[in-house]
Amino acid sequence: MTCEKRLEYRADIDYLRALAVVAVIGFHYDLPGFGGGFVGVDVFFVISGYVIARLIWSEIGAGSFSFVRFYERRARRLLPALYLMILSTGVVAWFVAPPDDYRMFFGSAVSALLFSSNIFFWLQTGYFDLPTVGKVLIHTWSLSVEEQFYFLFPVVTWLWSRLFADPTSRRSLGLVVAGTVALCVLNELWIKQSASAAFYVAPLRAWEFLVGSIVFLGHRWSPVRRPTRLLLASLGFAFMLLPVVAFRPETRFPGFNALLPCLGAALYILAFNQEKGRPALPFGTFGARLGRLSYSLYLWHWPVFVLGRAALPLEAAGSVFATAALLLLTVLLAFLSYVLVERPARERIEWRGVPGARLIACAAVVLIAIGAHGYSNDGYAQRFPQSQARMIRYNSQTVAPFYRTHSCFLQPDEPLSAFDMKDCLRPVANKRNVLLAGDSIAAHYDWGLRSYFPSDSVQLLQLTAASCAPFVELDQAKVRSCNEMNQLLRAQIKARRFTGLILSGNWRVYSEFYGRRDATSFHDYLRSLLAAADEAGIPVLLLGPSLEFPAPLAATLFNYERSHLPAGKSFMPIEGAFKADDRMREIARSYPSVQYVSILDAICRARECPLKVAPETPITWDIIHLTPEGSRFVVAQLKPQLDAFLSRLQTAPAGDTEELMAGSGVPAPQNHLPSQVQ
Repeated sequence: MTCEKRLEYRADIDYLRALAVVAVIGFHYDLPGFGGGFVGVDVFFVISGYVIARLIWSEIGAGSFSFVRFYERRARRLLPALYLMILSTGVVAWFVAPPDDYRMFFGSAVSALLFSSNIFFWLQTGYFDLPTVGKVLIHTWSLSVEEQFYFLFPVVTWLWSRLFADPTSRRSLGLVVAGTVALCVLNELWIKQSASAAFYVAPLRAWEFLVGSIVFLGHRWSPVRRPTRLLLASLGFAFMLLPVVAFRPETRFPGFNALLPCLGAALYILAFNQEKGRPALPFGTFGARLGRLSYSLYLWHWPVFVLGRAALPLEAAGSVFATAALLLLTVLLAFLSYVLVERPARERIEWRGVPGARLIACAAVVLIAIGAHGYSNDGYAQRFPQSQARMIRYNSQTVAPFYRTHSCFLQPDEPLSAFDMKDCLRPVANKRNVLLAGDSIAAHYDWGLRSYFPSDSVQLLQLTAASCAPFVELDQAKVRSCNEMNQLLRAQIKARRFTGLILSGNWRVYSEFYGRRDATSFHDYLRSLLAAADEAGIPVLLLGPSLEFPAPLAATLFNYERSHLPAGKSFMPIEGAFKADDRMREIARSYPSVQYVSILDAICRARECPLKVAPETPITWDIIHLTPEGSRFVVAQLKPQLDAFLSRLQTAPAGDTEELMAGSGVPAPQNHLPSQVQ
């Protein structure tokens, strides 16, 4: 296999890029049939592994490989278009981004420029979280993973070439396959430790690039017969398209589930490896042309979607016409970016006598300086009047003390060891010990309840974890401590560690999600928990679904007061919350010890719900989580129900505390320091 053959233009590779980018855009734009379109990124990783292995090994074989030339080519290929997108996005975001979001934009921009945005977003947010202007560059995480791969892979490949004169030998290929399998297994195992790390961290995704490298190294075994190649290509298409249609954001991913699209891409490339007799592709010319635009399409599609929707009223932003317009704008910007920046930068080594690498380095320094200044100046909050800035002063970091985050309220990646047993679960003698249990919705009531309950007679305990439904029968491995937290909750109930239980959760989401597969699942899970408390003789105050809006309330109020555009349905609570409220009311009636409280009935009148608790303070800071003032407001509306609940509770007798702490089946308490995981 000669060097020239290896470096021939592969229209089928560009066609595969087109499939991958269409899948990703379809997923991000929430198009029907693209629920698992995020696997397009995994296809890109396989393509990159193949292309880079092909390039490096062919140059090593010809004796012409140069590290400097390799990195310089990669820089010209990727960075100029990236810089243009970041700069343009920052200019537009100036007009639509609230200060906290703008600050996060600058932080993510600097991390993208330093090839580490995957680490930034791993520490800051989840890939499948709701889109915000602050996460307008979240799609650059995959570029950072690729860039980190590009830094290390040439070195490893060069060292490998010193060990194996023929990298396609069975021994060499066997070792690469073994390493790939080991990394894939590690990726799968790591999901339980930290699903976010398994998704974002480059070493845990390296096996996907190695799959592409294996396809290149196994070139000599590529099929020649047309029927075999058609079969492999068809299987490849099926393996890639099936997860696009069948997967969902809640699918356990990546790990073994990522094998399907990766193997699909590998089989597809393998089918087209041999030059002669390649199968014809449907709309092949169009697909190849679209594939050549794939990088620019990927760069621009997400900023256009996020900023475009942020600039439109909510009822218009989600319309079919708006989506179509944003898609057309994406294609137009991608075409201009490709023609004016991406293609010229790849073809020109210098510009007016100045080496391209030097220009790229200077541009990076300037952009990093701008990003660092914007981040250190808190997103230029002075752009807006103080009253508007106060409207959006809360986010997940600023409410952390009010929710008791990292001690009594664990984040998805935090282990149970981060939970402060002594501070959060130790009952107190001669007081009514009340446990607040559930997910982040339960945690947002803590501040209001703690302020309302008389501290001399009521001890409020807290056992909460983000995105963790309080159902012990349900395996929730994607949240690291969830299963253990739920087991601890059941053990606490069985041991009667407290005299009353306040239970809350994101009931609308749980009822709709678990009801999709089995209409009785949510009911069974909730009834099991209520039955356990009923059997233990513990009174339960079951708080119904929380007030929920279709868009982040604080940011929507902020934009409304700035633009005075019609708000439409932006301020109308989500109808599904009221339906879930009715379902839960029916379930609670089966248990005499359960006192059901409808939050929506308490604070809303005829579906008209409060938006603010003070002129500059919204009731929620995102779509559902209460601000500290909102928590106090809601709890104050529940005074009759709370007083009735407290009247049912007994005071724990003196001297029982230590005995309870050592109760059978209850994990021994430990005074752990709060985790520093953000």
